[in-house]
Amino acid sequence: MKRTIIILFLTITASCYSQVVLNPGIDTSSIEHKEILTFWREYLKSKPSKNSLAYLDFWNVKEKENFNQPDLTLHSINTEHSTFSMGYKTVLSILPYQNDFYQIKTAIGWGDTTNHISLLAITNHYVKKNNQNKFELYSSLSVNENIKILETEQYKIYTLKETSISIDTLNKLNDFILKLRNDHQIKETKQIKIIYGKNSKETEKIIGFDFNLMSSTNNPSSGVSDRVNDLIIINGIAVIFHETTHIYLNPLYTETPLAEGLATFYGGSMGISLIENIKFLNNYIQQHNEIDLYERLTESYFYIDNKHNPVYTLQGLLVQLAYDKGGINETKKLLSFKNFDEIFKQYFKIKDQNSIDRFLKSELKRKATTL
Repeated sequence: MKRTIIILFLTITASCYSQVVLNPGIDTSSIEHKEILTFWREYLKSKPSKNSLAYLDFWNVKEKENFNQPDLTLHSINTEHSTFSMGYKTVLSILPYQNDFYQIKTAIGWGDTTNHISLLAITNHYVKKNNQNKFELYSSLSVNENIKILETEQYKIYTLKETSISIDTLNKLNDFILKLRNDHQIKETKQIKIIYGKNSKETEKIIGFDFNLMSSTNNPSSGVSDRVNDLIIINGIAVIFHETTHIYLNPLYTETPLAEGLATFYGGSMGISLIENIKFLNNYIQQHNEIDLYERLTESYFYIDNKHNPVYTLQGLLVQLAYDKGGINETKKLLSFKNFDEIFKQYFKIKDQNSIDRFLKSELKRKATTL
């Protein structure tokens, strides 16, 4: 089954960038529509993705000054593959928007031999002619009048006008960023950009989606960090500290396998603190002691429910142990190792897998009862 899906995906990826069909009802007699369709088809032919530079020529200057990769819909479903490469595209509508903009609404997906439709996304992009009478692309962030911006030297938050963020949370975010910079001696000042919705539906609207396959999952609080744009996208405010950690610290520790553990140490996971995650995992392991924690840790897959990530918890536990031993300097030493084999054999001085499993279970239980 897995192989079939991979083959199907590769087939679609190879062929569908240039294939665009029109939904019935689009007025193809309009000169304006014809120009916009030609522009949109040329944009898709440029194979927009994070590995492409050609697609940037279609975007307006201000958008490119704000984001190194201005099309935020490209990697919201898959961080490696462009949304536009993952299915066939149907232009659903081209409609006038405010202030001389036009909105292009596009569906991405595919159908099978039984006429079932699999929908990946419905995107909204905006075009407007510049002073040279040529169309340029704009994102929802620039055009949607329902979006407001909260800005300081440390951050720039895009959210819906009806969404509120407490002053206490904003102050905590400022203090949190200062702590990260102080702990890790970061001199560079950067303004991180944050797209915040109370839930995935709000977040996708801000980015420019009517529908996104990932927003159909039952994940109560989640986020993603985009280092290229110094951007975090969050559903729910609780994950803001985890994702902010990634933006600031991932560039410093590029080879550690504990990046998620470091973010969980500082900012919890899915809105739940490291200690609460440790307690939850310890209780689970007490009932399922047959699970080999080292095996699950190195496989990077360990699913219990949609609110806890045990792999992040185990990584966070290792970071916590190093911090307990010698603070930030000892933590940095742990983060200098490039794989789990080095971490356990050289840092923790444990040689065999069975001993590592016992060590993880023992430390998990100890921290669950002492923190």
